[in-house]
Amino acid sequence: MPAPSGLVQQLDQYLHRRRLLPRSRPILVACSGGADSVALLRLLWAVNQSRYWNWRIVVAHVNHALRGRQSDADERFVRRLAAQLALPIRVKRLRLTRAAKAPDRVSEARARAARIAALAAMAKRHRCDVVVLAHHADDQAETVLLRLLRGAGPRGLGGMLPRRRMRGIWFVRPLLGWPRNTLRQWLTQGGWNWREDSSNATGRFLRNRIRHELLPLLETYQSGIRRILHRTARTQRSVYRVLSRQAEELLRRAAARRSGGALLLDRGAFAAAPQAVAALALRRAIESQGGGGDRIDQSSLIEALRRIRKPAGRRGRQTVAMPFADGILLHLRGQTIRVVRGNAGRPFPAESLRLLKFNDFGKRR
Repeated sequence: MPAPSGLVQQLDQYLHRRRLLPRSRPILVACSGGADSVALLRLLWAVNQSRYWNWRIVVAHVNHALRGRQSDADERFVRRLAAQLALPIRVKRLRLTRAAKAPDRVSEARARAARIAALAAMAKRHRCDVVVLAHHADDQAETVLLRLLRGAGPRGLGGMLPRRRMRGIWFVRPLLGWPRNTLRQWLTQGGWNWREDSSNATGRFLRNRIRHELLPLLETYQSGIRRILHRTARTQRSVYRVLSRQAEELLRRAAARRSGGALLLDRGAFAAAPQAVAALALRRAIESQGGGGDRIDQSSLIEALRRIRKPAGRRGRQTVAMPFADGILLHLRGQTIRVVRGNAGRPFPAESLRLLKFNDFGKRR
């Protein structure tokens, strides 16, 4: 059966408009063996036949070794697919089970972090400029809902970005505009098979419950909910860009400076700024000191701002310290906000220090 061309042409035109991928460069295409990544690999291979893009496609497979023989069968399938397309393949086998007593104790977040690290390392080793991932429109809808349930702000509700730099490598998601069913129909029309991951059907992971339970339920209240969530993500990304510019301006007004490894900010500038702008600026300040952006809880930022806006007191001698991700401490004393990793720099006097725990956040005093 000849390969259907419609989706290939759509993707080719999209890549021309957005310029997500470089021409005449090696690219690493992540392929798990599932329908989405098989469609991605076959689509990019077909687009590359025109010779305009002239990519050197390298197939990358990460074997998490969490499903025993099924994981090994996935690897064999991807190896056969790469051979069929005459593409080089690189495989990384992870050892996540050694750090947990059972495979079901390996969290989604941990598996994802290990996978991203492995793909970035493979890309650097083989001089690939980008790693291409197969996330699609349904994945985007699930991500927006997942982050909404966790109380995310505009950045989180913006969903996955088509292009994002992680670990020194550009990760590109060119299929965010197409739903899962469209990709599977395209594969079926071409007579191509794929592997089914049995863990996608389990209710153990929250994302799976959102996919199989919450989204179908929401569809009964609002038809086309996935399309609406996808549109919402685009809107929130636009909002985030505006807030981002305002946050950078706030950091400039706050006269950010460094002293002994600490970042010092003017408390008054943050107290006077709109909450959304101040929260983002504070997040940027924490990230600049090495704090993990994805691990900074929005509610903790809001609580920190509440304390920043609270009058410092007649003498402002007491220092309040609030912990954030990756050992970052935020100190408040007088009119100064001090952001520091651990005990870097000269600390405030120990006798005036009051360390707040995360479970203190949200309690009115």
